[in-house]
Amino acid sequence: DFYQNLCILNSAFVLPKFKNIIESNEIKKERKMEFLDSFFDIKNSSFQNFLRLLIENSRLEYIPQIVKELERQKAFKENIFVGIVYSKEKLSQENLKDLEVKLNKKFDANIKLNNKISQDDSVKIELEELGYELSFSMKALQNKLNEYILKII
Repeated sequence: DFYQNLCILNSAFVLPKFKNIIESNEIKKERKMEFLDSFFDIKNSSFQNFLRLLIENSRLEYIPQIVKELERQKAFKENIFVGIVYSKEKLSQENLKDLEVKLNKKFDANIKLNNKISQDDSVKIELEELGYELSFSMKALQNKLNEYILKII
């Protein structure tokens, strides 16, 4: 499958030696094609043509972006969106699931959330594909509570 082959090559981009080979101008294009072909047992002519096109135009380094865009398009087609929750501490799976359920209802879509640790005290939910961002700052909440208490006194 075309997409699976791209994913195989994409996973190799984490290796510095692989990137050096791909980006090297000293290695002939034919050798690069042979090298990339060696990753696959079964040859797919359309995939090989695609690789040749990338090699001829010196665009092999764009494979990770191509894979990312294909994943994004596939998710969009299936109404699945990936978001990130930034927080100071790691959130439990239960908390992430709870947020996913609430966002699923709000957007009428299948939302998958990943947790990333950040240094600030705020909690931020980012759904880039939907253009949605929500920030909740503990400092802002404390300031509003202080203002409210001062108004009451």
